[in-house]
Amino acid sequence: LPAGSVHVNMATVSVQLARELQALHAERGIAYLAAPVLGREDVAAAGALNILAAGDADALARVQPMLDVLGQKTWYFGHAPERANAVKLAANLCLASAIGAMAETAALVRGHGVEAGDFLGLLTSTLFATPACQGYGRLIAEQRFQPAGFKATLGRKDVDLALSAGQARQVPMPLAALLRDSLDEAIAAGEGELDWAVMANVAARRAGQR
Repeated sequence: LPAGSVHVNMATVSVQLARELQALHAERGIAYLAAPVLGREDVAAAGALNILAAGDADALARVQPMLDVLGQKTWYFGHAPERANAVKLAANLCLASAIGAMAETAALVRGHGVEAGDFLGLLTSTLFATPACQGYGRLIAEQRFQPAGFKATLGRKDVDLALSAGQARQVPMPLAALLRDSLDEAIAAGEGELDWAVMANVAARRAGQR
């Protein structure tokens, strides 16, 4: 890219890589923006992504018309690009935590004779009444893990990146470590290419239900 250009990186990368990329771009006179997103392919096709942006505000203003085509809202987290990546990793970790909680509690109620679908229908209509949780709740209830919207191997990668980000700032993250263990079990069982909601299979196996 020539000097004066703006590079928008929408990938989920580590905070360390974001710092390195920002420095390399600055050396060449190129503005670097981090802009990872929340939303799957269908959300992107509808132009309804949530875009998590950080970097130079003037550079962001230059590319905002493009981002407006892709997303319903751009959330700005300041001048340091790594902040957007930290937010993305934190958001993905929240989602992984919700999936893990639904997986384990589905096994719990199943052990007491309650259909997982009945319980998850309740949960995702009340305490977990968000589109993401509703979608993953259906996958868990129906045990439908392919085609994968987000593979377990990719989930494992993102949890690892979150753990690394925490370590860089001395933030203990024991819950993230437990989620990594569950994803490791799924991958070891040959389920790495399935949707990361396959953590429900891990919970079921631990409970002797599979």
